[in-house]
Amino acid sequence: MKIPDSRTPLFAAALIALTMAPAASAATPVYREIKDWVVACDNTARCEAIGMQEGYPQLILRLVVDAGPSGEPELSLESEAPVAARDLRLDGARFAASSLLQPATGDEGVQRIGQDGAQVRAFLESVRNGTDLRAGIGEGAPSASLAGLSAALLLIDETQGRLGTTTALLRRGPLPAAKVPAAPAAPLPTRAVVAPPLDDAEASRLVARVRLQAADDVRHEDCFVEPDTAYDEAHALDDHEALVALECWRGAYQSSSLLFRVRRDGPGAPRRLRLTVPVQDEGAPRVIDAFTNVGFGQGQLSHFAKGRGLADCGESATWAFDGRDFRLQRYHRLGWCRGGNPGDWPTLWRTRGD
Repeated sequence: MKIPDSRTPLFAAALIALTMAPAASAATPVYREIKDWVVACDNTARCEAIGMQEGYPQLILRLVVDAGPSGEPELSLESEAPVAARDLRLDGARFAASSLLQPATGDEGVQRIGQDGAQVRAFLESVRNGTDLRAGIGEGAPSASLAGLSAALLLIDETQGRLGTTTALLRRGPLPAAKVPAAPAAPLPTRAVVAPPLDDAEASRLVARVRLQAADDVRHEDCFVEPDTAYDEAHALDDHEALVALECWRGAYQSSSLLFRVRRDGPGAPRRLRLTVPVQDEGAPRVIDAFTNVGFGQGQLSHFAKGRGLADCGESATWAFDGRDFRLQRYHRLGWCRGGNPGDWPTLWRTRGD
């Protein structure tokens, strides 16, 4: 599966690999795709593992584990319609742990597996060496691949420092939960600077000025949206500076813009906005230098790049302008386009209270 490259109009660049974090004492996000499972751990070492496979219909297994000694796993099964426990099959056969599937409470297809962490671990232990979890019999029954589950559990244990403890998902041992490192604290949200909006005349003047002064950037990025049809914007950052967005590429379901910071009073060249997110892109920090479905309001800048029109994959980010710089508030990413809910992408960065 592919997610958008911010510089590619067809959004077809290869998925960038994100490096694994050290133990939970370091608040470095983790993103790893392992066979049919993806693991994402954010800057608080809260981990989410999702098992899904290509094809329809499917089951989606979702495991969420908070970091720290008291973090307990929560496991759910997602499908188009609720599944009866008696219908679950592991590699074609009934298995005792299917009784841990909780009855549905409504028409939604999200069901909890197990009532506590011990039951979740028991279910995972029962299925982790299997290959296929199916709701019914036959090829047409909704199914989830278990390929990669054991490695996903091990990665969570390593990231959260659970190896050898009674709380481990895979390699449990005699060490007490107290040996698990505390969860790193999320940063406080940035208090954004909110400036009065520009009037139409100033906004138009700033866009025209940046179009002229940033012509080399536009040519270098092979922007194909013509200026007279582009959705360009200008927004006040404060009394002295503005943010200008020049639309560069446009596709069937989204467009991307180059962003510039510019003095409102005239002197000085515009500065291209490039923002780094705390993950790795082929061994280097990922830099977003073109912003998709860009939005700005109340001092908040947003980027929402869909991997395809269904929005079952992609990345999104929000930054707050603090009067000097843009500070990352939220970052979400999912590299696979495998039919999940639109915009339901794992979290890799959060601030306190999210």
